[in-house]
Amino acid sequence: MKKLHKYLSIIVLVIVGCGEDDAVRRPSDAEYFPLRKGIYQVYSVHEVEYQLLAETKNVSYQIKTEVVDSFLNQEGGYTYTIHRSKRNTATDPWEFQQVWSVRMNTANVVVSEENVPFVKIVFPAIQNRQWNGNALNSLPADEYVLTETGDSYELMNGETVEEYIQVVQEDSFDPIIFLNKRQEIYARNIGLVQLEITDLEYCTDADDCEVGQQVIDNGTIYVQILIEYGQN
Repeated sequence: MKKLHKYLSIIVLVIVGCGEDDAVRRPSDAEYFPLRKGIYQVYSVHEVEYQLLAETKNVSYQIKTEVVDSFLNQEGGYTYTIHRSKRNTATDPWEFQQVWSVRMNTANVVVSEENVPFVKIVFPAIQNRQWNGNALNSLPADEYVLTETGDSYELMNGETVEEYIQVVQEDSFDPIIFLNKRQEIYARNIGLVQLEITDLEYCTDADDCEVGQQVIDNGTIYVQILIEYGQN
């Protein structure tokens, strides 16, 4: 009987020990959106604007986001203030554009863009997870899907970072009428690394075009890619 107790004790210790090790090693999904004062990201942006009867406009510039402050919110957590700045080239000075905010709890990450809150990520951040990105605003329901998780992601500068998730916010297509796609990619300990928006309407007037050939009537393609990150 004493031997049995001894063996049971060893088994319990092994199980408990393994559980503690797993808890220590397992990273938090909150790391996909790190929030600390001084954290910043710089993005290269390319934007194309289409109009059927006008010249296509191509614009390139850079966007910088930086966590500048935080305050206690009504949920008992913290809301972080994000300053967004813009410059045309890497040699131009940054020009302040707007203030966004981010709050996070055990359930999700909420980003307020121009005072409109969007649920960007939900926890746990697992593949095929679905949620309403507009759950906290007055806009129509918009289903987001976490479509992909990966072990490594290569940044624009050639650096490979560990672990990323891809969130598809919209993926709808009608070969006659429109194409609408929106997706964001987040890397662990970095945050947003890529944002793509394609919102196009095809020409459906037989007098102006051959219908069904996906001639763009109007719309926008927006691509935002991380080129630098760090903490001041």
